[in-house]
Amino acid sequence: MKKWLTPAELNRLALDPDRCTRTDLQHDIDLNRPFVPEHHTQLYFTPQYESLHFEHRLRYNQLFGCRINEYIMMLEADLVDRVLKPLKRLPQVRSDPELLDAIDTMIAEEKRHYDCFASLNATCRPDLYPPGKERLFSQLPLLTKSLFWTAGVLASQLAFSLWYLMALEESSMAFARELSRNPAAGPLGEIDPGFAQVHIEHMKDEARHVHLDATLIDLCINRQPKWRRGTNAWLFQRMLSGATVPKRSGSGVKVIRQLVRDMPELQDREEELIQAILGLKNNKAFQESLFNRKIMPMTFAMFDGTPELHDLGTRMEGYDRKQG
Repeated sequence: MKKWLTPAELNRLALDPDRCTRTDLQHDIDLNRPFVPEHHTQLYFTPQYESLHFEHRLRYNQLFGCRINEYIMMLEADLVDRVLKPLKRLPQVRSDPELLDAIDTMIAEEKRHYDCFASLNATCRPDLYPPGKERLFSQLPLLTKSLFWTAGVLASQLAFSLWYLMALEESSMAFARELSRNPAAGPLGEIDPGFAQVHIEHMKDEARHVHLDATLIDLCINRQPKWRRGTNAWLFQRMLSGATVPKRSGSGVKVIRQLVRDMPELQDREEELIQAILGLKNNKAFQESLFNRKIMPMTFAMFDGTPELHDLGTRMEGYDRKQG
């Protein structure tokens, strides 16, 4: 099992400016460039993608990049705060002042990240994100809102959402590393460096946060009675459907609808593209791209060491369980 950094070590690192996310970046965005690697978009995994003209694929890429930013914002605004604050009241957490400080630092940093990505989106598409409007694609449906609310209410007893939090934070690190190592987006050309830099900076704080996530998982899930660990595992696997099953009311379809608004010549293909997105629930390549060991090695190692997640592969197609 990996040795996680202690809260004291995390707090020391958080005082080093070189190990922390810069929030004073000036955005200079070139709308002739893509924002993300093509395989980080949903439509890429469908036959319809290659049938689109270059200009359509470029605009779709940029819109999906804004959607990725929003999902990071959603995680930080709708889940982190409501899950971590209740955990601070648990005896095994509140007895450690260093751990409490690390949690407070993470909450504050996530709020700054939210502002950074909101500012980036407003720079990319000021028409879509005018002052006062920060969320277009990630407006949560009632079911997801209820699930996040439940995760917060149950956090002090059933902290299953910590697994989800750790997975998505480690995934965002892998995304940022890819942007830093490979600035190309395939046939679409070089990724916009201003867009990429925000994600690369974001990785600095997330590199500490995943260690804190792991520590809290150990304290608040792994050390619980067997029945409670089992309940956490059951709830976590049900939570995954929100990420793995595209829905007509979901963000992926909202990106398609905005693409058609931007490019009205695609109106007669709108339903075809929406059906392609909805069909991704049965697309093995797409499903494996969401959660896999390459982008989430630390989280998957945590899953491997959790007996109650032995059947996780039935809900998370990219999970290849390793023993020992």
